[in-house]
Amino acid sequence: MCTITQPGDPIIGLYGTKAGGPTGGTNGMFTAIPSETPTSAIDNNVNTKYVNYGNYSYINGNFSQAGQDTGFFVTSTSGNFSVANGIIFATGSDYPERDPLTITLEGTNSTTLLPNPSWTLVYTGATGIDPTTAPARLTYGTLQVFSNSIAFRSYRLLITSQRSYQDSVQYAEAHIMTYC
Repeated sequence: MCTITQPGDPIIGLYGTKAGGPTGGTNGMFTAIPSETPTSAIDNNVNTKYVNYGNYSYINGNFSQAGQDTGFFVTSTSGNFSVANGIIFATGSDYPERDPLTITLEGTNSTTLLPNPSWTLVYTGATGIDPTTAPARLTYGTLQVFSNSIAFRSYRLLITSQRSYQDSVQYAEAHIMTYC
């Protein structure tokens, strides 16, 4: 399989967003560290990572929903519409509790991604990062392959769960894949 996403593709971080719904917030709930912004999710470098705090609250010593309903949307600069058939994630450098475990992936052919284009659900399921045993840091999980025949211009990837409560979600890479 080949990646649809490439370093340099326009990517915007999201939070407070659910599949099928409008985009919540954009570019603002993630770290200000340059190597931990949305562009790091598709830069082909496991030594950088995307960290997103999302909408969370700290209650009785636990973070509630930190990192859930966060993610990004991305448009391929290749100029081609692409059929997504897989996803692969790599773990961040620390805090296994922040590993994303389940996601949704949606596509659109709208030329404007804000405020709220119509999104079509392409995949809902596992990220390929082992949900029972935290894998080594800075390593790729298992490629998740799914059936899809519709080509899209842009994709929206959202984290729906993570390993356990922490102040954010993080991943070194999140590549949307296609058959090549």
